[in-house]
Amino acid sequence: MRNFPAQYTLNDEDVLYFSHIPKTAGMTFRTIVEDQFDDREICPATLNAQVAKIPKDQLKDYRLFRGHLGFINIPELLPGKEVVNVTILREPIARVISHYEYIRRMPGDPHYRAVKDMTLAEFAQKLTAGKVGKNIQTYHVAKAMRFKLDDLTPEETLALAKESLDNFAFVGLVERFQDSLFLLSYILGWKPILNSRKENAAKKKKSFDEIPAETLEIIRENSLLDLELYHYAQEIFETRFNEMVQQLISQFGTAADQAETISSDRLKELLELHYEQRYRDLDRTPSSTLLYDFGQALRGMGWQRRECPPSGPPAYRWTGPGTVSTLDLPQIAPPNGNCLLEFRVIATQATAPDILDSLSVLVNQNPVRLNTLHSDRGVKLLQAVVAPEMLKSERPFTEVKFEVDRVTSLNAVNPLDPDTRQVGVALNYVQLFPQETERQHSAAAQLFEDEAWKNTIDFLSQHLQPQEVVIAPLAFRVMVNNSVLDYDAFLEGKQAQWLVLHKGMAAQISTILMKLLGRGLSPVFANEVFVLYSNRQGIATANYASKHVRPVYIDRVKKNVEHKLKTLYRQYAGKKQLIRSSPKG
Repeated sequence: MRNFPAQYTLNDEDVLYFSHIPKTAGMTFRTIVEDQFDDREICPATLNAQVAKIPKDQLKDYRLFRGHLGFINIPELLPGKEVVNVTILREPIARVISHYEYIRRMPGDPHYRAVKDMTLAEFAQKLTAGKVGKNIQTYHVAKAMRFKLDDLTPEETLALAKESLDNFAFVGLVERFQDSLFLLSYILGWKPILNSRKENAAKKKKSFDEIPAETLEIIRENSLLDLELYHYAQEIFETRFNEMVQQLISQFGTAADQAETISSDRLKELLELHYEQRYRDLDRTPSSTLLYDFGQALRGMGWQRRECPPSGPPAYRWTGPGTVSTLDLPQIAPPNGNCLLEFRVIATQATAPDILDSLSVLVNQNPVRLNTLHSDRGVKLLQAVVAPEMLKSERPFTEVKFEVDRVTSLNAVNPLDPDTRQVGVALNYVQLFPQETERQHSAAAQLFEDEAWKNTIDFLSQHLQPQEVVIAPLAFRVMVNNSVLDYDAFLEGKQAQWLVLHKGMAAQISTILMKLLGRGLSPVFANEVFVLYSNRQGIATANYASKHVRPVYIDRVKKNVEHKLKTLYRQYAGKKQLIRSSPKG
């Protein structure tokens, strides 16, 4: 890092290459680096053999390579590109022990059969990397400078590795992982990265005290090059980290920062100001609308890793592991009136209901009221009105904050799901646009491409009169100019001439059905998704026993009976168990 600029902004011709050395927190670091790139910019290959299968003309489109790619000459594959190297190093003795334990607990590892019956002392002397033996950190760092090392002595390889480190953009240390992430954020102008993920980490790590002294000595003797390289990296890291702190204090700090040892929390605050300045320097031209999908680079905090469904895009992220998640979105041009913030929550069937209900949103610290446009089949489309003054900010971006009351694991919601990450809700897109352009931009418009939705809106449009009020999923606002209110408004006593009942969406459907008759609303149209009610005279009513109306009532009666029977059974079973467990006199 000595020869690399203290601050650097990646340009279009740069390719970031993260050389993942085994057992150096690489899986966690990899997901963190991936956050900073669009999904399409990331080479999907993480192993040497996988890269070899990708056409060369396709490789030039990627801006991030990461993984165990030590046997692939990355610069040679990317003529005309500038390869920017980053890596993480680990105290060598701890790395060897961790690697040994990892292989032995992973039957799928290619070295498992060879290592499973080895002692740690034997492992410390085998599975070596050419002339440098067990010093694989030295080996991988040197190869970033010169791909072929066969004609070099171990000492020459070490010297080359040190020279290579001097030219790396960033070298982090596992033992100072959070400080490493802060330094990386500073160098590349990224939002301060907090260490909240643990990918591929051992549940319990063996301490040096549990290992015989003679075994530790064997590991040390076989790791001398790595030990020297690690100490060299420590010196560089300490220098660059201290320079960063001093520069941040000088530019953004106070006299108190100069007088005291700076805390991690305070350092994050200063880095946030630095990030805002670097963001401002990008000088983005505001557009009238904004669409963010989670396949794009992440500018924000409090999110789990990006996930791409097997069926293809769009990508999504869970909020977590904390209860607050933010997005720093590019500012839009000052609107003439209100804007609409719209986003889609997915996998609602895998989300704890109370967590979903607790979701709240703030725009530049201003709370907004969420309205449900549509909710069905594990998907919930939400929208909020954003007043023009809410978009005004001294910061160079618009912060959208998502907050839930608590997080839990997917495993806790569904024991068959092995995922133990702490999560809140899952989102796959967020957009912001002027309210007057709702029909052109809202995702709700796509719902009406479905035949059942289209037929319903066609019938409603043919009969709807200008001043009439409609109770319906709020997605209908996109297609009609009349006042559209949600089901809650109907239950609160709001009068309406029309009610569009979505069979799968209304959680209060039983209560709605009871109130319909009392307000003189009868079914006038129905299909497999909707029943349309009206109190208008002159429109033929649909038969309650017809194909699409009858199930709404019959199914509801069945569910109510089933619910009551289950409640009675639980009460009976509970009393029976209580009698059995009572002490006999």
